[in-house]
Amino acid sequence: MTPKRLRLLVFQEAPGLWVVRGLEHDIGAEARTIGEAIRAAVRFVQAHTAFEIRQDHLPLAAFGSSAQKFWNAYSTGTQLSLAQLGVTVPPGWDIQAAFAPCCPLDERTTAGQRYAARARLSPVA
Repeated sequence: MTPKRLRLLVFQEAPGLWVVRGLEHDIGAEARTIGEAIRAAVRFVQAHTAFEIRQDHLPLAAFGSSAQKFWNAYSTGTQLSLAQLGVTVPPGWDIQAAFAPCCPLDERTTAGQRYAARARLSPVA
């Protein structure tokens, strides 16, 4: 059986708040660290996969793909090693993750809104 693919985008939405968004399936998780957030997303995938297989459904079929802004952020992001973060990929899945340096914004967002979003994520001197 060919493993199902799921790419995860990881970004910091606020200090101490890391968010994970799935691309092929629009799932989400958040936590205080990158590793915790990814592990929460993987646990979600495991739980839904087990339930849906028992129901004779395709895993995560109810979750459509995420918005284009997340795909764009993933393609320009930095790949993360799940093994180095202590994340075990469930059987039957090919899960990869990438870090985006800032919260993905809509293409319709103004330059001022993008500046304000970056300023909120910048460390205070």
